[in-house]
Amino acid sequence: MKMRLNKSCCDCGAYALKHLECHLLGIDLSLLDDEIIMGCRQKISVDLWQAAHDPIYAEAMTRYVPSPWEREEVFDLED
Repeated sequence: MKMRLNKSCCDCGAYALKHLECHLLGIDLSLLDDEIIMGCRQKISVDLWQAAHDPIYAEAMTRYVPSPWEREEVFDLED
């Protein structure tokens, strides 16, 4: 893996997703660098937008039931 990735400190999410993708697909992490991350961010955005408008996903979300831990009351940690 290259040294000093994410020099702008604004692409943490994109790098995290691309690291996961590379790991899952068995792709060499050395392919990731700051020169291509903007394109990666754009591709992630398009993929999310397309998934949000996919009728299969939209129909599946109508049947979504939160798990019990998602339904618990929220509490303030400072109390």
